[in-house]
Amino acid sequence: MPNPPGLRLHAMTPGDLEGSVIGPIVHRIDRERIGAFVEATGDRADRWVDHAPPGYAASLLFSVAGVLLNDVRIRPYLATLIHVDQQFTYHAPFDVGSEIEMTGTVERVRERGGAFFVAFAATGVADGDLVLESRSTFLMSDQAAAESTVDRTEPAVGERGPNETAAPAISAEAARATSTAKSASRSDLVRYAAATRDFNPLHWDHAVARSAGLDGVVVHGLLMLSWMAQQASAYAPGSAPIAAIKVRFRSALGPAVPAMVEAAATEAEPDGGEVKLALKLSADGGDVVTGNATIRLAEVTR
Repeated sequence: MPNPPGLRLHAMTPGDLEGSVIGPIVHRIDRERIGAFVEATGDRADRWVDHAPPGYAASLLFSVAGVLLNDVRIRPYLATLIHVDQQFTYHAPFDVGSEIEMTGTVERVRERGGAFFVAFAATGVADGDLVLESRSTFLMSDQAAAESTVDRTEPAVGERGPNETAAPAISAEAARATSTAKSASRSDLVRYAAATRDFNPLHWDHAVARSAGLDGVVVHGLLMLSWMAQQASAYAPGSAPIAAIKVRFRSALGPAVPAMVEAAATEAEPDGGEVKLALKLSADGGDVVTGNATIRLAEVTR
């Protein structure tokens, strides 16, 4: 039935989703899921057996954020989609066998020049106890970026630069700065997408990445956060070594491009229970991701 003359249907924008709640959605943690995530991110398999690593928070987040980012009602505004920043606060370990109820909320949406900055909060609860808090900022727009003038040839599927594992244990008192070389192949990106359900085509489809203004496919922002969390976790023992981590995504990293993750202790709490770290991931002489973390020097259980 045609619309009456002069009547225009209201077009939904991301702003219309402010206050929307997604979930709760139950995510069960098992050894198979942990193993797939550890393999895809190059973490220490010997450490993460009965508990998932801190970077696994990305899998929990995307159980609800994935619903938002695939909402057909705002599909036109996903022409440009940028993950601006991310914060995770950890209250307890991610135990094998636990069922974590994730709930996401579109807390606030700000429009600026046709672009929408979406503040998305998520919480994870297990057996009635708060396990994880997450805060994300996503930039959405219905205006596609200008296609890049550089059409990069993608590396071979398995090609990558040095991909080291962070040291098993670092003394926050004895060592103020550490670094680890990391890189991801295109195969790694597919494995990571499968482990986290983050199937944004920017990370596997060359044509889509080019149409979004990129030179080619790029590494997931939360995969790079996971590398930084690995470096921070090397400073602390136990199954929940990080109290909080916050990063800002500043530029893109291509597959097979060598990157360096650096961590430096900046200050310790007066009681000696926590240490703050400055974190940085750099490549080609520039900062790709910057952030900070607070680590726990004592074990936390649930």
